[in-house]
Amino acid sequence: INCEMFFFCRNDKMDKAWLKEIKYAQSFSNIKLSFLRRAKHVYNFSQWLKEMSPDIVICIDIISCLYANKARKKSGKQFTIFSWPHFSLDHKKHAECITYADYHLAISSGIKEQMMARGISAQNISVVYNPVSIKTIIVPPPERDKPAVFLYVGRLKFEGQKRVKDLFDGLTRTTGEWQLHIIGDGSDFEKCQAYSRELGIEQRVIWYGWQSAPWQVVQQKIKNVTALLLTSAFEGFPMTLLEAMSYGIPCISSDCMSGPRDMIKPGLNGELYTPGAIDDFVGHLNRVISGEVKYQHDIIPGTIERFYDVLYFKNFNNAIFSKLQK
Repeated sequence: INCEMFFFCRNDKMDKAWLKEIKYAQSFSNIKLSFLRRAKHVYNFSQWLKEMSPDIVICIDIISCLYANKARKKSGKQFTIFSWPHFSLDHKKHAECITYADYHLAISSGIKEQMMARGISAQNISVVYNPVSIKTIIVPPPERDKPAVFLYVGRLKFEGQKRVKDLFDGLTRTTGEWQLHIIGDGSDFEKCQAYSRELGIEQRVIWYGWQSAPWQVVQQKIKNVTALLLTSAFEGFPMTLLEAMSYGIPCISSDCMSGPRDMIKPGLNGELYTPGAIDDFVGHLNRVISGEVKYQHDIIPGTIERFYDVLYFKNFNNAIFSKLQK
């Protein structure tokens, strides 16, 4: 299989270090009028299509589905267009452009529902999820007489998508002893720190900032984890949940659109609560802190078997090539 990449860019500021071993081409256009900017991208892409004659074009960005469809007509080439969005469609501009693709790869059942809500037939959608690698290490819970150890890994947005405010508000209302370890950075880092001080919980929160290898930090510095917490208002497919469970760490997450409900099996590898329902979130936390609810960390990796990369790539290839045979 030969694979090349094509980028639609406003300027040449993109970091290209990761493209060192990859064949790629680019279309540049910083024209302010959107219809002229799009026309230039479509023309440039159609010229590339004439030269490369691909069998398949996979669009990761939603508006690229529109560009690919128009460029296909302009180039006179025949190929199959797949969409492969990695974010909730309900929170993306130009979401309607996804209908310009022939077939669709959904990374969660929730995104499949969003596609169908836009008139796409279920027969043209394959739910492929995202992959995680099998681990040989289990991160155990703390000893029985020790405080609960909670973990947050991700961008720090006080409200908005990540709703770190809900995380702090929930923990503040719990009974019992706990610690919170936060690995990540973001535009609201200082605001989140200030809020922890305002709530009087700053002594319980340990900040690590952005880390290139967050799970090494978990293994080498934190060592014991009761549960990973996620309080997002929306997601695409939050890989932090899968990564945590691959190490045997249970997850307490909002049942946001989309992703968590595909991964979490309540009572077995974690818990779900309705986004914004802080009382329910606090209830889950209290039951874990008190020891009323206990998880078997050693069996949790087996609950996400369908997401491990060997099976993932088999399903992904089947999703593409089964459509090409039609």
